Amino acid sequence: MTFTPLPQQRRAIEAPLGPVLVVAGPGAGKTFCLIARIERLIANGIDPHRICAVTFTNRAAEEIAGRLKQTLGDKAEAVTRGTIHALCLALLRHHTEAAGLKKGFGVADEVYQHVVLGRLRVPTERRGGMLNRFGRHRLNGYKLQPDEARLFREYCAWLAHRNMVDFDELITKAEPLAGLISDRWDYLLVDEFQDVNAVQYDFLKKLADPHGNFFAVGDDEQSIFAWTGADPYVLVRFKRDYDVEPIILDKNCRCSRQIFQMARRVLAQNPQLFQKQLTADKESEHEVVAYSFHDEEDEASWLLEDLVTDHQPWGDYAILYRKHKVGEYLEGRLLRAGIPCRLARGRSLMEDAVIGYVMTALRVVRSPDDPAALHAFAQSVLSQHFLQEVEAAIGSKDFLVQVRALAQRRPRHDPDTKKLWRLIFQIENLRALPRSQGTLPAVIEEILSQSVGPFKNVLEERHDELTDPAALPEAVELAKQLEQAIASEQDIVVEPRAGVEIALRGMLAAAGLRRLPSTPTHDAPRTTHVKPDALVLFKALQLLNSKDIGTPLERYVTFDFETTDNDVATCGVVEIGAARVVNGEIVERFHSLVNPFRPISLGASKLHGYVDADVKDAPLFSTVLPQFLAFVGSDVLIAHNGQHFDIPVLRRLAAGDVAVASLAFYDTLLLARSLSRDRATQEELAHRFGIDGGRAHHALDDAVTLAQVYRELEKQRAVRARKAVLANVLDYLGLALALEEGPKTGERANLFNTARFHTLGRYSDALEFYAMERERRGGGALPTVDEVIQRLGGRALMTKLRAEPDPVQRYPAAIARLRALLDGSRGEDLAGGIDRLLERVALSKSDGDEAAPDRVNLLTLHSTKGLEFSRVYIVGVEDYEIPGYQAAANNIKDEIEEARRLLYVGMTRACDRLILTRCERRSGRDAGGTMFLDEMGLTAPSQTAYSASSS
Repeated sequence: MTFTPLPQQRRAIEAPLGPVLVVAGPGAGKTFCLIARIERLIANGIDPHRICAVTFTNRAAEEIAGRLKQTLGDKAEAVTRGTIHALCLALLRHHTEAAGLKKGFGVADEVYQHVVLGRLRVPTERRGGMLNRFGRHRLNGYKLQPDEARLFREYCAWLAHRNMVDFDELITKAEPLAGLISDRWDYLLVDEFQDVNAVQYDFLKKLADPHGNFFAVGDDEQSIFAWTGADPYVLVRFKRDYDVEPIILDKNCRCSRQIFQMARRVLAQNPQLFQKQLTADKESEHEVVAYSFHDEEDEASWLLEDLVTDHQPWGDYAILYRKHKVGEYLEGRLLRAGIPCRLARGRSLMEDAVIGYVMTALRVVRSPDDPAALHAFAQSVLSQHFLQEVEAAIGSKDFLVQVRALAQRRPRHDPDTKKLWRLIFQIENLRALPRSQGTLPAVIEEILSQSVGPFKNVLEERHDELTDPAALPEAVELAKQLEQAIASEQDIVVEPRAGVEIALRGMLAAAGLRRLPSTPTHDAPRTTHVKPDALVLFKALQLLNSKDIGTPLERYVTFDFETTDNDVATCGVVEIGAARVVNGEIVERFHSLVNPFRPISLGASKLHGYVDADVKDAPLFSTVLPQFLAFVGSDVLIAHNGQHFDIPVLRRLAAGDVAVASLAFYDTLLLARSLSRDRATQEELAHRFGIDGGRAHHALDDAVTLAQVYRELEKQRAVRARKAVLANVLDYLGLALALEEGPKTGERANLFNTARFHTLGRYSDALEFYAMERERRGGGALPTVDEVIQRLGGRALMTKLRAEPDPVQRYPAAIARLRALLDGSRGEDLAGGIDRLLERVALSKSDGDEAAPDRVNLLTLHSTKGLEFSRVYIVGVEDYEIPGYQAAANNIKDEIEEARRLLYVGMTRACDRLILTRCERRSGRDAGGTMFLDEMGLTAPSQTAYSASSS
């Protein structure tokens, strides 16, 4: 669709080169102007490589890229676009030493920052506010209290020692270096300019210095991020510094006249930085109204009644509020009433439990000696309550050493003790991953092979009930065809079959394939045709997506100790055995008896057969150790259940030896337990695999047996990886199997009974995709959506599944997000790939929310910029919520002014109908007055309570 610019928009788009300030009210088309400006620059001969567009969210950068792609084609790729944090990070990567950093520095995400403050003894509830004050200190010169200044110095020293920077440092360290890259571009454009803080403004000015072509778009009246240092007066600074008059985009094209006029009233008490006459012309049948309730229960009951009786699609509604707690309560009420909703918490990837687990694990892989990284990983594995007990017991000393000591002190069979040992096993295995896995996908697959609390891969959980895709000849052949089609950039077309082809096209897209025309030309050249067989296609896609995982370790050393007794703290070693494996074959062995200089217990002698006389002439451990370490070299040391015994014994007896400190250990016990529910002792595994265990409890025999056992475990792991990959397309598989005619037997029935819950679940868009495609084709003989839902289990089951946020359903969505992050990581070495992935996740914190098209949207006011809805309810328009208790009680001018701007942003998300609500009491407390409602001249008549039946 082509838009004709309004007069003021045209002034901005066609302005001459040089500095341009565009002040754009809500719904006035500022993004349209910025994109049209880029198009005009390119049309007038400016090289797209010489244009830089800076945004404040990744989503905005993607939106700009998508719109430019539509009009400019391949030229759009040449335009530099991204967030200011990403731009600063790229600068620091290229000029690391000039910034006072060391190569390979990391970016501290919010989880890591909170862990550091925890290590500095800052209480949990104070950490967020402390980090905000640190940021204001760096960026705005805010004066810290003496104890805060001390903590700030310690916090900075911790990050510097670990070669880390936080978000604020990305800006402060990049700002002095901006001149090093300013000659890359001839034109700079900045979106959401009101969100720029003072240091960022200085950075951007330096980028624009060589050419002076600086196009800034913003709205002083939508500046709502004071805690980041943002200040609406930055637009006034731009006007003054560049001596320009702003171009005012004065026409609101989103809101009704009634909504926009009321929204303008809320700002009447704020100082006006620019002369504006903003208008909206669209009429609505709805006036803006406000209602008052006794408490949040009555408020929610009225909301439910109004939603149900308004008869609009659910995606047209947004409920906005200041604090997450309000949204959480409303989510429960909506779901209990059977109203589909989405509680949006922002798109911070670290807030996703699965992705957060993987990222904290990758930090351990990348920095295995960083106590904050170890602590952050423990946070993702242990419950909060148990972690607090552990923290109290270990203090601030070496984290892993103290956790191991605590595990050894606790009762062995206590469930919490087992959790500690599992944590130790996982950390030690993570430390070995850089030597055992060479690619990032393989490392992540290894991390995900361990259950993530309640988040589990349902295919992995049931892998022993599924067939290996490599054992299905049709899937193997189809995988080859798909691989060739992808490599040669052919279109992929699924042959029609009663709607099954729609589901399979969705499955292909969800698996990451791109050339999937919705209206294919069957006689077109360079087209691969796929038969509409859901099971075969699913298995073929699994084969394609498991090529880079399950690669066995090329070389390693298995080892075993026999000892004087079973006390890990005091025993001596009487025998060491080891076997080196290269490409699956034992190529070298090591064996030595050892004089332990302490008596061998009777129980130990019965087990391994050695008595004191057998070892009296053997060399001491201190003599054998250097030989053993020389044999191991740089290979990974593998033991079975070694973290409980052999590994701590080795570390104790070799205390102080730097070579031992650098060893990488891998314990096979976790792998064995994850592959089978059967007992996982080495003897049981050897028997199950048909391996001759030789003389059990003799070190060399046990080491050789373990080498063979591990080889079989790796084969099983590769099979499991093929069976378990692509859990994120289960919803489309369930849809396809439902559309297939005829009875479902064997694996089809098994997979259908697993996948259908995902198709009906709250995290799937498969049914919506089918409905849209069916409507596009005119319906015809294709099954209706209701018929499909009935085949999947019925609407009652769907309502139940969508009302309960089941973490098992959440797992595939999390993995899909993770896969999207990995795109473009191939070809990098492991360390570089981990660094880039950690950076992407850390930078995701600045993204806002997206609207759910088929559910009522529950959003914080801060997360709504760029969104619009037909109907908007703003809940909690009372003084102790907006502007907040402290601001209202103490008449804090700056905070009250920003709260007005925040309410203005929320109100201008509404297109047709806007309702404001307030309570007399919220969470059992007085909710305060109605300052902002009074300023707008809105009265809020009290509503009678609704009966419980309405909720």
